Amino acid sequence: MSHLSVEEQRPVYRHIVAQRKALVQHVPTEDLRRLRQQMEAGVEIDEDLRHLVIHDTLHRSVRKAMKWAGHGDVKMEVSDGEGLSPGAILAEAKKMDERGDEETVLKYQRQEGVVVSHIIKDHIPGGVEGEIMPGQSTLLGHPGFDTAPDASAEYLRCADALLKQFEAHSDRQFMLMDKDLRKACTLVTLVLTPIIAVPRAEVGLELLCEFYQKTRFGYVDIDSFEVFSETGEFPIDIPNDMDLAMMFKTVDELGMAMTTR
Repeated sequence: MSHLSVEEQRPVYRHIVAQRKALVQHVPTEDLRRLRQQMEAGVEIDEDLRHLVIHDTLHRSVRKAMKWAGHGDVKMEVSDGEGLSPGAILAEAKKMDERGDEETVLKYQRQEGVVVSHIIKDHIPGGVEGEIMPGQSTLLGHPGFDTAPDASAEYLRCADALLKQFEAHSDRQFMLMDKDLRKACTLVTLVLTPIIAVPRAEVGLELLCEFYQKTRFGYVDIDSFEVFSETGEFPIDIPNDMDLAMMFKTVDELGMAMTTR
């Protein structure tokens, strides 16, 4: 029988815990100001700004709308002067269908635009562009407590217990994996919600955390993410004394506190 502790029996593997820095990356204000000045002056756009100018903003949306309306086979092209307005395209496509016209090229008016921000497509470290999130997120919870001599210390004790749940959940993905294979594998955790305190319906608090996880082989790029840990440490949000105190008051006590202010 093994006398090793639980910690010693845990599988050894690299574990990155991170979160996305942002969902949207905005174009620097100075670049937009410079671009506007050049466009208004009618001069040639600087090479480093040209990618921000979109000459046909309707290219994808018009084709998607036509496809959804059942006119995906209609030939279309953008026009600088004689094209239809976006609101008239579907109506004209319907008339073409009614008269059996399959040869006319439907022209729509060009609408230029300027890119002011980009949606960040890096969903989870180590992925490829456009990769979807790995299924359902995981939500772990701890029942918390409704009374304690030292609420802050008790919260940290509960948070530590929830951390152990997280470790066990993570370890299960490696228990049956060959040890040599583990060396080339990295577990990536994308934090949606750190360990937080959630008020109970009556008095007291519960704890929860939410995250995505995925195993990766080989190099994992983490440059565009905020990394909390590369050894599997999950972040904890510690409530301040006032927030903790509010969670241990009844609805009536809270009402009285608001009235006496």
